[in-house]
Amino acid sequence: MIIALILIFIITPLLPLLPSQHWSIRFFDFVRIQSIVIQVLILLSAIIFWEQWQSIQWVLIAALVLVLTYQCHLVRPYTPFYHRRKPEQAFAPKKLKLLTANVLQTNTNYNAFIKIVKDTDPDIVVTMESDKKWKEALSKPFTEYKHRLEATLDNFYGMHLYSKIPFDKAKIKYLVEADVPSMHCELTYADQTFNLIVIHPAPPSPTENETAVERDAELMIVGKICREQGNSTVVCGDLNDVVWSRTSRLFKKMTGYFDPRVGRGLYPSFHANIWLLRFPLDHLFYSKDMHVPVMKRLPRFGSDHFAMYYELAFPLVDIDVENPELTREEQEEINALIEEAE
Repeated sequence: MIIALILIFIITPLLPLLPSQHWSIRFFDFVRIQSIVIQVLILLSAIIFWEQWQSIQWVLIAALVLVLTYQCHLVRPYTPFYHRRKPEQAFAPKKLKLLTANVLQTNTNYNAFIKIVKDTDPDIVVTMESDKKWKEALSKPFTEYKHRLEATLDNFYGMHLYSKIPFDKAKIKYLVEADVPSMHCELTYADQTFNLIVIHPAPPSPTENETAVERDAELMIVGKICREQGNSTVVCGDLNDVVWSRTSRLFKKMTGYFDPRVGRGLYPSFHANIWLLRFPLDHLFYSKDMHVPVMKRLPRFGSDHFAMYYELAFPLVDIDVENPELTREEQEEINALIEEAE
C-alpha cells in the first residue's frame, strides 16, 4: 500500500511538466500544497511501518524526497519564509484601495458582499461572474462609484468595475474567447497615471474548456500588452491558475511584475466553502514602479471565492523599468501558446 502511494505521489506532481494542456494534467498544479502534506505523511508512515528496508525502498524514498523538495521549491516564495519585497519609498502619503471578487453568479447573498464593500470602503471594486441580477443589486448601494465599466453577461463571465476615480480611458476587450471579456482602463490617482487590467479566463476543467489553451493564451496576450506598453500597470482578477504554475511564472518573467503574495503567504481564495481544497486563484500583479503595502483576504459572503483587498502606494517610484530578457525558448513558448488559441 505504501509503495503504491509513493509511486502515485512521485509521478502525479511531475505531470504538469509534460507539454499537455489537458485539464487532467494541469489539475496536479493546483493541488501542490495538498500533495506536499500527503507526501510528508507517506514518508512518516514508511519510517514507522517499514521494519526492513531493501534497496528498492531506499530508491523510492529518495525519489519521493526529491519530488517533495521540487514542490516545496515551487511554493516556498508564497510563504512567510521567503524574502518579502520592501518598497523603494519609505513613506506613501496616499493609498489607492482596490477590492476584487468573484461573486459567483448563482450567489444571491448580495447584502453580505455590500457589507464587505462598505466596511473596506475601496476606491475601486471589481466583480466577476456578475450578471444582470448582480448589476441591479449593486446599482443603488454603490451610488458613490460613479464611474463604471460593465460587461453584463449571464454565462459566469460577466464583469463589472465600479470606481470613485474617473477613467482616462476604459474599454472592454475579448482577447481570446468571444464570450469572455477583459477590462482595460487608464486612471489617474494622486496626479499619476496607471493602467488597470482585469481578466477572468475560463479554467481547464471537465465542465468548461477541456484544455488550458484559452486561459494560457489570454495571460500571454495580456503579458505582451504589458511588456510593450511599459507603463505603470496592475493586472488582477480570477486567473483560474495557481501562482506557481509554468504559465503564471512565464507571465511574471515576461512582464517583470511582482506578486504581493511573495513573502506574505498563500492567501488561498478558492474554494471558500471547502478548506481542504483551497487554491490561490485570485491574483494581482503590479509593475516595479508600484508597491502593495497591504493585502487581505476578506470574509466569506456566499461565493465559492473569497474577495481580495489591496492597497496600492502612491506616489509611484520614479524608476526606469526595462523589459526583462527572455530566452529564445521562452519567446517561442509564448508565441506558441497564443497561436494555439487562434
